[in-house]
Amino acid sequence: MAVDRIKSVGRIQRPRAVPWRFAAALSTALILAASGLAAAQLDVNEVHILPRTVPVPPASTAQVIRSNVDLVLVNVTVLDRADRTVAGLDRKNFTVLDDNRPQIVRYLSNVDEPVSLVVVLDASASMATKIERAREAVKELVHNSNPQDDFSMVIVRNEPRVAFHSDDPASDMERTIDAIQPDGATALWDGMYLGMQELRNSRYRRKALVVISDGGDNHSRYTQSEVESLLKESDAEVYAIGMFDRYAARTEEKLGPLQLDEVTSVTGGRLFSVHDSPELSRAVTQIGRELRDQYVLGYYPSNRRRDGKWRKLKVRLSGLASGAKFRLYAKQGYYAPAE
Repeated sequence: MAVDRIKSVGRIQRPRAVPWRFAAALSTALILAASGLAAAQLDVNEVHILPRTVPVPPASTAQVIRSNVDLVLVNVTVLDRADRTVAGLDRKNFTVLDDNRPQIVRYLSNVDEPVSLVVVLDASASMATKIERAREAVKELVHNSNPQDDFSMVIVRNEPRVAFHSDDPASDMERTIDAIQPDGATALWDGMYLGMQELRNSRYRRKALVVISDGGDNHSRYTQSEVESLLKESDAEVYAIGMFDRYAARTEEKLGPLQLDEVTSVTGGRLFSVHDSPELSRAVTQIGRELRDQYVLGYYPSNRRRDGKWRKLKVRLSGLASGAKFRLYAKQGYYAPAE
């Protein structure tokens, strides 16, 4: 499957069949969270899921409403000091600034919605001593995901290739992952670009890219700034797991952490730097948890001009939540609709 179905950057995307599901649908109990916000009230093993206060449009229509009614949807992750996701917040606990203008949050959701997920895996020669751990990390990420999530995988070497599509048989997935062998240079920016192209045809509103690499780029046609521009135009979140050496020898390895941190922060994701198997496993678990337990805020921007310009976003905690030791992650902006 991986040989005859792989495609490279720039090729025409093939039509999609009905995407497969990783496993049988998982039943989750919706529980009402208490309004108290002290971190001491949060059980580390508790699954924090809230019903929607106001229904958000289903995934199949969210993009249409976003385009025609100018509804802006923002994924927000809130963590406590122990990196646990924080539940129980409502609309009054968030302040949204759109180009420094306060907005009224109309919608709030904290439901485990399915995600279209693309893993960009660095399989260059420099990953030779780390590829086995990287393969296991991909499997663990899939195992921790919502069973309804779409999953695709891009392999990065001299040029990136899509090694697994969301509509490929689930039975082929593990075999494809196990067959990955390191070779060649690192066209990481090209791999991320191809991953974003793959997400364009995905079926869910929520989209995420997870990059696993040991360093920076040394073989791409696209640049970091071009990839960032593409990400700004999308609704995808980007997480990165950097399997960095403690003492980087090459220039691209030294630049890698900074570059990946810059790219992920634009989207509301973040970079995890890991040096051993336990740290890698914790990073994968944390990414899976954050993707499954995010808030989705919705508002109608006070600036209704359809000028296609970039608008800066700032999301802050307010009310009682502002005094807690919480950290918040959200995308830095979006492009307004154009006529």
